[in-house]
Amino acid sequence: MAGPDDRLDEFKRLFPEPLGEQLAPHARIITRRNGQVIIDHQDESSDVFVVLDGSLRVELFSVNGREIILADIGKGDLVGEFAALDEMPRSATVTATGNCTLATIPGAAFKQAVLGDIRAAEWVVKRLTGRIRQLTERTFEMNALAVRSRLHCELLRLSLDAGVSENTSVISQAPTHQQIASKIGTHREAVTRELGYLQEQAITQQDGRTLTVCDVEKLAEIVRAAAGDIELIQRANQARIGRSVDASEL
Repeated sequence: MAGPDDRLDEFKRLFPEPLGEQLAPHARIITRRNGQVIIDHQDESSDVFVVLDGSLRVELFSVNGREIILADIGKGDLVGEFAALDEMPRSATVTATGNCTLATIPGAAFKQAVLGDIRAAEWVVKRLTGRIRQLTERTFEMNALAVRSRLHCELLRLSLDAGVSENTSVISQAPTHQQIASKIGTHREAVTRELGYLQEQAITQQDGRTLTVCDVEKLAEIVRAAAGDIELIQRANQARIGRSVDASEL
């Protein structure tokens, strides 16, 4: 089992030089259980959290209780930096989706370290720019695409994140149909219906919580036909669907 010093070394490696060394003295290792709230929406706190093990979910809830999933945060990622940088209330709720180990850093220490070094500032700017690109991509999907096309985009995104080998992607512990629906702005029945159709077409196959995309190239073609040259398709091209030596590009 890794000790506190090992965890801090792991923590430092997640940041560029010299940011990791500067933040390590301020970091505190904590554990949280599945379902525990890490950050409350509109809370005035400003701590930044780094995921060392486990995963977190970033979400919002409407007045009538509808869940809107904004992102899933995995090992090696951080969350909470918005409030640390702009000193505004929290913009979303963050919850543990399994038992997890986190490093927490006071917001003031994070901001001082980031703004005090040009390399650290550039690293954060690139991260935030990536978030903006993702939001632009999602905004386009939500406003321009039908539900089934939004589902296809989400499946392609999950496939690329899980990794593609020989035109196949195995998504272990795939999100439930309800969770997918909460991400793409629809209801569970629509997701279940379209996944059933994709399975009939031999594009996907589901066994419990394991979702296999059997023909990633075909799924990418469907996304391209509906969405055009969006950022997601560019990611798919860069990933070279197939991963094998003789795999053709999209």
